[in-house]
This record gives sequence, C-alpha cells and structure tokens, in this order.
Amino acid sequence: MVDSKIRLGVIGLGRFGFTLAHATELVPEIEIVNCYTRTESKRKEFSETFNCEQSETFESFIENKDMDGIIIAAPNNRHTEIAVAAAEHGKHIFTEKPIASTIADSKVMISECDKAGITLAVGHTYRRLNSHRFLKKMVDDGELGNIAMAEANYSNDRGLFYTPDNWQWFNEGSPGGPLMQVAIHVVDSLYYLFGPVKKVSAAFNKIVTKSEIPDVCTMWMEFESGVLGTIGTSFISPRSPKGRFTYLLNAYGDKANFYLDRWDGVTTLKEGNDSLERVFEKDISGKELLAVELKDFADSVLQKREPEVTGTDGLHNVAVVWAAIESSERGESVEIKEMLG
Repeated sequence: MVDSKIRLGVIGLGRFGFTLAHATELVPEIEIVNCYTRTESKRKEFSETFNCEQSETFESFIENKDMDGIIIAAPNNRHTEIAVAAAEHGKHIFTEKPIASTIADSKVMISECDKAGITLAVGHTYRRLNSHRFLKKMVDDGELGNIAMAEANYSNDRGLFYTPDNWQWFNEGSPGGPLMQVAIHVVDSLYYLFGPVKKVSAAFNKIVTKSEIPDVCTMWMEFESGVLGTIGTSFISPRSPKGRFTYLLNAYGDKANFYLDRWDGVTTLKEGNDSLERVFEKDISGKELLAVELKDFADSVLQKREPEVTGTDGLHNVAVVWAAIESSERGESVEIKEMLG
C-alpha cells in the first residue's frame, strides 16, 4: 500500500453498493479495485462501471492481495461474517450502518478487528451534514445554555414497498424495522450531539405493512448527561415526488432552541428575541455527503488513527435499538448497560 491511497473492494452490489462506489470518485485517497456479489450480472455491471476486477467467489474476493480494505454494503445480518473474514486477512473495513443486526455480532466484529489490528469504520452519515456540525458547535459553545430535551423524527414510505424478496422484510434482517433501518441515523446524531444514552422506553406497532417488521416506533430516551429525548419513526410516511421525506431534529435549552429540518435548514429561537432566526441554510447531500465519511475512513487508515465513527460507536447505536425492542416487549424502561452486559 502506498502512503497516499488505499485500494478497496466492494461487497454487496445492490443500489447502495453502487452509490458508495460512486462517492469514492470524490475521494482521491481511494481506488476501487475489486468487487463481489453472488449475482454474475451485477458483478459484471459493477466491474465495467468502475473499471475494476470482479471476484467469482467470496473466498477469492477476501483473499485478494491487491486490496487494502473493503466496503461492506451487504445486508445487515451478513456484516459480521464478512468483517471477520476480512479481519483474518488483514483488510481494513468500512461498513454501512448499522454495524450489525445484533449486539453480539457487533461485539464480535469489534473484537476481531481489534485482534487483527485493522481499522473498522461505521457509515453513520447524518452526523456529517454541515447542519449537524453547526449544531454541534452551538451545543459545545453553550449557545443553548442548559439543554433540557431533544426530539427527532426520521420517517419515509420504504416499508410500503418491501416484499419477501427483500431482506428488510424479515425480522432477522431488520429487527426493529424503521428504527434500525433509518432512524438509527438520528440515534447516532443525538449521540453525537448529546453523548451516550443511559436508558430507553419504546413502543412499536404495525399499521399497514405486511412484512415481519413493525412499521412505526416511538422511543423515549434519557442520556447520561441528563438530557431527555424522543425519537419517532415510521415506514408508512409519504414522501414528495422529488423524494423529500421527514427528517426533523430539535433541541431546547434555557437560552435558545434550535429547529432542524433536513430540507428547510436550521432556525433558532433565542432568549429575548420575539422571532425565529434562520441561522443555517446550505447543506451537503448525496454523493458529496458520503464522500466525507469515506475520506475519513481512508485518512484513518493512512494516518493510522481511529475513524470518527468507530465500531464502539456503532455498538452503542445498535444497543439503543435493541433496548427499545426489549422495552417494548417488557413494557418497562431498559438500561443500555444491561443490554451491553
């Protein structure tokens, strides 16, 4: 490996595998050199699109000596087996969120990567939005004063389109439904802004969809810092013809409140001010946003430092989801430390 570039293979060549690979086109530190999925036509399409090799078997892919690392875009419940094999062959790992489907699998990934001395980065993208960076500075600079509570909602219509041909249809692939699949983005964003979660209470429901997973969840959280928070998420919420979906994140302090809409920007309400003040409008999205996290991964490997979102961070977020599932089943609040053992 040269000091200025890492060579990566991509495994899992569905829509998002292609999306992540296209994002690397904005990252000079990354070169895509190989790919693998079981479907030959997908391998051929990917190989031709990105001018890279294709491996015909998982074994030949993971043993490829031309790769310094891999990007995992496979189903959630396959992340661990792929990551363990990659670690055994000294490959650095960037995995799409969540780190894994279960707490136990997440712990195995972290342990095996630590043992092998390789980098494990988790693709929690939304904390990297410019608006979230802006809000983090506001929080750290004390502009909100004493923060009392936060609330977030990430909802879309994805659950209406799943069929038994999709791994997301099944509890094994997507436990917690929209909380694991999409709202884990806001779990991580709130963790980024306000620190670790101490305990949660949650309820799930199925309103419309026919799959095994629930299609709505409401979760209450207490953070270790004392901040209280809520997350709502639904898989049956309409989106606009242009693809706009619900993404809100608000926080309330004794000096100011902030209100973030993914599409409309950030406004604040400050002590002594009768009107909302627009404080942030422009954001990054799509390919550019994904490139930020992929560059951080590449830099962490090249500079021999931790990535911003480590396996331990990914484990925290998965533990919050599973604490919510446990809370819904038991009808009581559940501590994160209990879930982590």
